Amino acid sequence: ERTAVLGVDGARGGWVGVRWDGTELACAFAPTLAGLVADVWPVAVVAVDMPIELEVSATRACEDLARPLLGARRSSLFQSPSLGALDFADDDYPGANAWSKATTGRGISKQAWFLVPKIREVRALARTCEVPVRECMPELSFRAMHGEPLARAKTTWSGHALRVRLLREHGIDLPDDPGPAGRVAPDDL
Repeated sequence: ERTAVLGVDGARGGWVGVRWDGTELACAFAPTLAGLVADVWPVAVVAVDMPIELEVSATRACEDLARPLLGARRSSLFQSPSLGALDFADDDYPGANAWSKATTGRGISKQAWFLVPKIREVRALARTCEVPVRECMPELSFRAMHGEPLARAKTTWSGHALRVRLLREHGIDLPDDPGPAGRVAPDDL
């Protein structure tokens, strides 16, 4: 039996995942991360495009090291909120942002703030899952496949097409119809 991996990204209304065992690929969508993992089980590892380990008051070294490698796409990897921001209610962006500025010297971007519920969910799964749950940075993977930073954003036609081509060149052929996962934005899959 082949070892399968599950790549996951947060999407509007839930989570989208691609399970791959080196030969067969299956796409899935579920409203919860735990539900997604259960739907495609068994897997050996869950790789999530979401921050898991957060710093108390400093920037994350992995993000600081990754940004220069992304070249013009460096802004696609935004600053994660610090750990204390997770203690604020989902609707208390002003409070979390003020706390972050006072504690860390930097605010929280709205984009990062909107990920806080997903970050909480992935951190909870990482504590209880039978297999490792690891953070991944897809843009770094695409950079490695391409041999240099990608020039176009994943949300552009040419940027999306390049990423699909890179996956295909590395043995991962996304289906034209990914089933329920097809409801997500193309750059989430």
